[in-house]
Amino acid sequence: MQRGDIAVAPAPGGQAAPGTPRYGEVFDRGYQRYGGTRLGRGHGVWAVARYSMRRAMGFKKSWSSKVIPFFVYIAAALTAMIPIGIEAFIDQEAIDYPDFFGLLYVLQGIFIATIAPEFLCSDRREKVLSLYFCRSITRLDYLLGKLLGTGLLALTVTLAPALVLWFGRQLLADAPLDALWSNLPDLGRLLLVGVLLAIYLAAGGLAISSFTGRKSIAVAVIIVGIVVVESLVGLLGVALEGDFRRYSIFVSPTTVTAGLSSGIFWAEDPTLDFPWWGYGIAMVVTILVCLAVMYRRYVHED
Repeated sequence: MQRGDIAVAPAPGGQAAPGTPRYGEVFDRGYQRYGGTRLGRGHGVWAVARYSMRRAMGFKKSWSSKVIPFFVYIAAALTAMIPIGIEAFIDQEAIDYPDFFGLLYVLQGIFIATIAPEFLCSDRREKVLSLYFCRSITRLDYLLGKLLGTGLLALTVTLAPALVLWFGRQLLADAPLDALWSNLPDLGRLLLVGVLLAIYLAAGGLAISSFTGRKSIAVAVIIVGIVVVESLVGLLGVALEGDFRRYSIFVSPTTVTAGLSSGIFWAEDPTLDFPWWGYGIAMVVTILVCLAVMYRRYVHED
């Protein structure tokens, strides 16, 4: 039957009932090849990152899924704005940059423990990985998108408040333009510490989350894991001697973060066991190890 043809409905018994015409249409619902622009794998990676960020921040979800990120952002903003307000009335810094990053480290740890499981655990629990990989992205593209999304969100907690604090201090100076120019080296240090800290904690959170499909378990392991690692470093410091004791601190995220921020701003700090770039290398190595773990978990799976 073609579009526009009139059919007579059969009456009971198999014969068409006279005077009861029916209108019928037939539509071709066959699949056709996509004829639009091919955006490439890069666009696929960004699409995964964008979707994952929206989901991790609780977009189109109930208000309860937005509570922790909301309070973390409020706390991070206050961490930058309160010192600026205090320094507007006193002629000295209310907080130095290493101590400022120490506060952000705590907030970043809570933030990563909240969002990292949402990036990976939900896909494993809901068994939608096959839907991702039936498209033009590979498993490596999937991981890069997840790491990109987590890193960008993490930067909003570490780098954004640091930039607000630095810019606010320059505006409080007697000659803001001269202060901006003379303090550009501090801006470069802030960028380096903020980016490394964000990717360092994001990679660790994703590596832990890649082992389970339960978000609650991943959150607990991330939080408890930090406490256990810090305790282990303390025990190693007592049990080991010589260089083994010195290098054991690289296992501690708290010590590595404090060493990087203190060393890069206070180059002559006598309490540091290594130069700032040593702590930076430790962060980069940890990031690479976490990426290798995730690669093994996803890329080699059938």
